[in-house]
Amino acid sequence: MGRRLRRALIGSSMRLVLRGPLWNGRSAPACTGPYGPADGEGMTLLLLGDSSSVSVGALRREETVGAVLAGALVARWGGRVDVEVHARVGATTAGLARQVRAAVRREGPGVALILIGGNDVFLPGRSARRARLLGAHVERLRAAGLHVVVGTCPDIGAAPALRAWSGAVGTWRSRRLAVRQAEAALAAGAVVVSLTAPEFRSAPDELYCADGFHPSGRGYALYLERVSVAVCEAAAASRDARTAWAGEADFGGAAEAARCVVSLPGSCLLPLGRPVRGVAVRPFTPPPSAAAGVTGPSAAAGVTVPGNRRGERSPAGTVR
Repeated sequence: MGRRLRRALIGSSMRLVLRGPLWNGRSAPACTGPYGPADGEGMTLLLLGDSSSVSVGALRREETVGAVLAGALVARWGGRVDVEVHARVGATTAGLARQVRAAVRREGPGVALILIGGNDVFLPGRSARRARLLGAHVERLRAAGLHVVVGTCPDIGAAPALRAWSGAVGTWRSRRLAVRQAEAALAAGAVVVSLTAPEFRSAPDELYCADGFHPSGRGYALYLERVSVAVCEAAAASRDARTAWAGEADFGGAAEAARCVVSLPGSCLLPLGRPVRGVAVRPFTPPPSAAAGVTGPSAAAGVTVPGNRRGERSPAGTVR
C-alpha cells in the first residue's frame, strides 16, 4: 500500500471514530540536537514512530520525548546524547520502513526508540501481520548495530476524543496489538516496555492534551518514567555488549512474557539472548515525582510476576 493511500485510509478511519480534529505535528516543540557535555564519548538517541515520538501534545521542549530521555541518559552516563527525530505524525507500522532506512545510515553507538501502533488500531487488517512487520524493522535496526526499545501500543480506547461506540473496540484492538508487538519485538532482540497505563482513564483531564487524544506534558511524563528504564538498559548494552541483559529469566520465551504488557502495566521486558532463550522482567515503580497527584493503579513493588518461580515476588527496581 502506497504512502498516499495509507494516509487517506488513516484519515478516513480517524474521522469516523473521533469527535473532532486533533493537534498536528506543527504544535510539538523541537527536541533534536545535542544534550549534555560537548566533549567526551557520545551516543545517538533515534526516535522512530508516530505522533507519540514527535511529542504532539507537549507544550515545552523539556516535556518532549527526546529531551526527557536525553536528560535521563546524560544523568546516568555523563556523556553527550545526540537526539534525532525520524518519527512522523500519522505513521503506521508499514510506514516505518522509510524511518528505519534513515536510521541505519548513521554510524556509532546508538539506541532507537520505536513508539508505534496508535494509527494501526482502527485500520483494517490483522494485528499479527503488523507485529511481524515491526519485528522485521527491529531486526534491521539490530543488524545495523543499534539497540532497540519498543514501547507497546497504549490503550487508544481510553481517549476522550473517541466517539462512545469506538472506545471498547479501540481498547480491545490496542491490547491485542500490544501483546503481538511485544512478542515480535522481543524475539527480534528489542527491549520492550509496556505503555498500558490505567491512570489515563482515572485522570484524563490531566494526562491528555486539549484535543483529548494525545498525551499532555504530564501524560508524557508518566510514559517516560517507564520508557527511561528501558532506554537506559539499552544504552548500557550499547556501551558494553558483554554486560547486556544480565539477570535471570522469569519466562521461557517471548510469547509468555508478552502478556505482561497488559497484566503488568509499565513492565520492562529484557531479552536474554537471540533467539530469545528467556526474558527478565523489571516491574515499574513510579517515583514520587512522576505525574505527582495523579491517582490510579500502577505496577508497583511487590507485584507477583508469573514465570518460572510462580508466586515469588519481585522487589521494585530489580531484574530477576
